[in-house]
Amino acid sequence: MTNWYYHDPAQGRVGPIDADALRGHFREGRIQRDTLLWREGLREWQPLERLSAELGLDGDLLSSTPRAPAPPPLPPGANDAPAYSAPAYSAAPGPNGPAPSTGANPADAAAAHFNRRPAAPPPRKGLSGCVIVLIVLAVLAIPVLGILAAIALPAYQDYTFRAKVAQAMAVAGSHKVSVAEYVQSNEACPGNDSEGFQPAADYADTYIAGISFGHLTENGQCAIQVELRGIGARIDGKHIVQSYDPSSGGWSCTSDIEKRSVLPIECRD
Repeated sequence: MTNWYYHDPAQGRVGPIDADALRGHFREGRIQRDTLLWREGLREWQPLERLSAELGLDGDLLSSTPRAPAPPPLPPGANDAPAYSAPAYSAAPGPNGPAPSTGANPADAAAAHFNRRPAAPPPRKGLSGCVIVLIVLAVLAIPVLGILAAIALPAYQDYTFRAKVAQAMAVAGSHKVSVAEYVQSNEACPGNDSEGFQPAADYADTYIAGISFGHLTENGQCAIQVELRGIGARIDGKHIVQSYDPSSGGWSCTSDIEKRSVLPIECRD
């Protein structure tokens, strides 16, 4: 049976213990992967992770991190001299002959040397790889989002303007039948003061300031002129004119709105 020793910061050298006990200490969190170990045949103390294959702890090191160490109970004679005693060695001869044998155990010498070494500085903490990747993605996403916003916002604004203009045209379009019937009955275009019609302001609606009827086109056709409001600064006060041709019974549309994309397709010419 191989006798093992390990170094504990509070107790110094602990051992001898067998491999089963050493494995138990690691799995219970009493020793860690960087705990220094020694056994007969090793030239110097080694961290546990370098000896994991010999101890059968490779799987334990890969599968999980050991629990926080708990202070082990001190068995009677825990710090007594180990069962194994290294061969005595002598220092270099002095002026009066060879120096006497010291009988020191290399485990004791190595542990004493370890205790004299300054404590290693704590590991420097930095950003993990995942955090760095997220930061890079966020930095790259900012200009992309800006470009998308620059494209999407005007398009969305045009969409809302177009929907409001279409709603105003639908309200005005409900009067087309009245205009056509008046022309057929009277062979003239109706005005706001004609029978069955009202003043322009009386036709006000959510997006309509008023509706005017009469000869409102250059070719003398009867027309319905809608004055817009409540849509946007560049559109409010503008007009949409729907003209009626008695000879064909068809309607056409024109507008003084400069932003043609907010108009229905039939009004963009």
